[in-house]
Amino acid sequence: MRKLSFILVTAAMMLFVSCDKIDIDNTHKPFNVSGHGKTVLIKDFTGVRCVNCPAAAEAAHELQHNLGEDNVILMSVHAGPLAQPVGQFPDFTTPEGIEWYKDNSSNPLFSVDHVALTDGHTLYVDQIDTPVADALAEEQSFEILQGVYFDEETRQLNLEVDVVATAEVVGNFYVTACLLEDSIVGRQVVPGGIDTAYVFRNVFRRTLNGASGDSFWEGPVYVNDEYIYNYCIELDPFYNADQCYLMSYIYDKTDGKILQTAINKIK
Repeated sequence: MRKLSFILVTAAMMLFVSCDKIDIDNTHKPFNVSGHGKTVLIKDFTGVRCVNCPAAAEAAHELQHNLGEDNVILMSVHAGPLAQPVGQFPDFTTPEGIEWYKDNSSNPLFSVDHVALTDGHTLYVDQIDTPVADALAEEQSFEILQGVYFDEETRQLNLEVDVVATAEVVGNFYVTACLLEDSIVGRQVVPGGIDTAYVFRNVFRRTLNGASGDSFWEGPVYVNDEYIYNYCIELDPFYNADQCYLMSYIYDKTDGKILQTAINKIK
């Protein structure tokens, strides 16, 4: 995983941000952004006891590598019957992941910019390449600039999400902010047995604002309209800060489709 947007907020600036969420700033002010291209989010719905999940995850990572990490973001969401921990298997399940997973009953399953899970049809890993290519070809309608500050002593983590419209669009727009942790070692079922030192990639840990996120505008938006959110959480002491990322995405609640995604490492 690599940084996909700019770290705009310095430590000094973030000292003025409290740990309470700051309401959105719905002012329409000029913010000249040329845009950095459409970014696609693949959610991999996986499980620690799913024997076919490691191979599917590897195939998705290969697709990401071929298309570029600046263009495609992967997030592993542990949800479903095979994600439930037993014995020494790690528990990566979350309330948000369960909500996103909906009424599905198997793993591995995928969504590309939410389209598959929104319309009720899930994707297998060999079906995601065309939807990803189609999504990358779409016109970019928003740019997301993330400002991140992490205090190693207090483990206070601050995120500023700065959303800027790059096209005139109409919709019911929401922003969701997520915490991911990469390179976690644990037990995973694999063909032939159990890998006790399996490396879990891009694991979804929690949102900063709920599974649905926050509404920031309903109706038309115009080029350079800007919307800002600030969040603050205390990073779990069991999470490795050196491997944690903050990711945010914009979606239209009308059809659930994700329009843009950005990610930054917290350190």
